[in-house]
Parts: sequence; structure tokens; C-alpha cells
Amino acid sequence: MTLFSKTLIACTLALGLSSNVLAQCNAPAAPIIPDGNVASEDELVAAQRGYKAFEQKFFDYRDCLTAKEQAINPEAADLEEQKAVISAADNAAFDELNRVANEFNSAVKAFKNK
Repeated sequence: MTLFSKTLIACTLALGLSSNVLAQCNAPAAPIIPDGNVASEDELVAAQRGYKAFEQKFFDYRDCLTAKEQAINPEAADLEEQKAVISAADNAAFDELNRVANEFNSAVKAFKNK
């Protein structure tokens, strides 16, 4: 289970909200980034394609979260809690995107330095 998944689950459980808040918004799975010290150029090119697909799915996920937030009933008793769950999910997804980008960039740097 990734850090993103653990964070999302913890936030949802901590706030005591049902999974309906994030229903139909599926966080993308991070691609596997090879070790640049031993990876071939073809493996890095494939990882780059995987990252670009992941990035697009990330933006689709954020669009879904935005739509969920806009659909929240402003009269809901747990309005702030629902917004907090969505915000936490968005932050966790953004952190995961940055982690994967940094991992990919490190792999490329290592590949170029070998």
C-alpha cells in the first residue's frame, strides 16, 4: 500500500466520513520507475511514457475531486469535513505526483552519469 493510499484512508477514517465523499474518484497508481544506474534507455523511455500517463490520470483525478467539492450540498451538516477529506486527497495525490517526478528525474540523472 502506497503512502498516498495510507494517507487517504487515514484521513477518511479520522474524519468519520463515508466513502461516498470520494466515490467515483479513483487516484491513479504510480508507475514503476527503474533504477537509472542499471536501466536501459528503452526502460527509461517506457518509464517516461508511464509517468506521462500517470500525470494525465492525476489531472483527471483532480478534476473529479473538484467536481465532488462543487457538488457538496452547502447545507450539509458535515460540509467542512467533506471539504477537508477532498482537500487531503488532493494534497496526497499532488505529493505522490511530485514523488514520482523526483524519482524519475533521479533515474534519468543516474542513467546519464553512468
